[in-house]
Amino acid sequence: MVLPLDVNPTAAPVPRVLVAALASGTGKTTVSAGLLGAFRRRGQRVGAYKCGPDFLDPQVLGAVAGAPARNLDLWLVDRRTMVEGFRRSAPSGARAVSVVEGVMGLMDTRSWGTSTDDIARALGLPVVLVLDASASAETLALAARGARSVLGRRLGGVIVNRAGRGWHAKAVQRALETQAKVPVLGVLPWEEDVRISERHLGLHTPLTDRRKEVTAALRRATSLVEEQVDLEALQDLAEQAPGWRSTRSLSERAAPLGPSRRRTVAVARDEAFSFLYPENLEALEAAGARLRPFSPLKGDPLPPGAESVYLPGGYPELHAARLARNSGLRSELRSWVRDGRPLLAECGGMMYLLDRLVDAEGVSHQMVGAFPGSSRMGHRLGGFGYVEARSRVRSPLGPAGARVHGHLYHHSVRSMRREPSWALAVRSRSGGPRGKDGLLRGEALASYLHLRLDAVPRLVESMVQGTAC
Repeated sequence: MVLPLDVNPTAAPVPRVLVAALASGTGKTTVSAGLLGAFRRRGQRVGAYKCGPDFLDPQVLGAVAGAPARNLDLWLVDRRTMVEGFRRSAPSGARAVSVVEGVMGLMDTRSWGTSTDDIARALGLPVVLVLDASASAETLALAARGARSVLGRRLGGVIVNRAGRGWHAKAVQRALETQAKVPVLGVLPWEEDVRISERHLGLHTPLTDRRKEVTAALRRATSLVEEQVDLEALQDLAEQAPGWRSTRSLSERAAPLGPSRRRTVAVARDEAFSFLYPENLEALEAAGARLRPFSPLKGDPLPPGAESVYLPGGYPELHAARLARNSGLRSELRSWVRDGRPLLAECGGMMYLLDRLVDAEGVSHQMVGAFPGSSRMGHRLGGFGYVEARSRVRSPLGPAGARVHGHLYHHSVRSMRREPSWALAVRSRSGGPRGKDGLLRGEALASYLHLRLDAVPRLVESMVQGTAC
């Protein structure tokens, strides 16, 4: 195995394993959640991680792990930042294990600049493949043999998902062990009760109106994993990952500001604004911010003493009527943006700042009105994938020409009453058309982009110190 950055085989190990697949839709999330739940029931300390730009699967994993699931990505942040972030957060010791869920297929999106396998190599993760047996049997051995020929010793085993009971499960396991010669760590039967339903953008999560359904599915997934997966063998595999060498943490490199200069950042946190990387909050706190959560859905005003505002993405379209009723907050935010005070709005947060939001049923709802335009929900993706954005003018991202890495994932279409002076030029990594984004007024920036703030120090400085523009 090629050792990743900051790895030393003589150091104390951080047990960790990657749960990956050869395609989307194989059940990686429920298997990963089941593993986290099963390890916790054994009294172990667990860490939950998700590869790629995802906000919904981490909510599922975090609910089972008992702590927020963290993001692993080699486009949104550089390699050293990702490795150090994992090293700082992963539990260590004999009763610890970190479960990393991959994104899409193992090698997918490599042409965009990163893939699950690239992250596995960087972090020295043993690979466990989830194979969906719902429409196949012995033929699964061909897929496993192909994976073994590429991954070699990095492939630690497979977990078969959605197998039939009786002859089907036995046939699949026999073929994998004798023809593909890969360890079978478990065979999970098909059960409808384990399936987590989806909506636009991804899975339902414990934060949605189907929280009881999702919670019950996760409990059953945990029980199935306890019954059917060899957890001791999986723990042994996780403990074979290389040890980590001591390195300085991000907090040691970025000393917080003194108390007299600490700025209060108001952060919207509820079902409408839930697309938020925990690393973003940590980056703000490391720079000296005092974070004050508030809920637009519950009728909250801006927290007293707020000096910056953060409106993450989420599902404002599902709660537009309730958001419209909070007229006091809408008025506060409208004045805030028109004064050009520090504010960051990502995707759903940007939609909230427009005049109106037209939901999937065609009903129009009044929003903040800080920028003259509207958004309308569609049935197809309006933006998807990794992007590079370049500042066309001086902005909270930095001077004109500053570049940042982000990602897009939305079903809405934005329509402006008059063409604005867009702050950003956006180029897709997948080869799609170039575009413009970024509504800017003073130090208030709103766009469809989702960012990792620990990769955009100038933006953090703007939020915490108000010195960008």
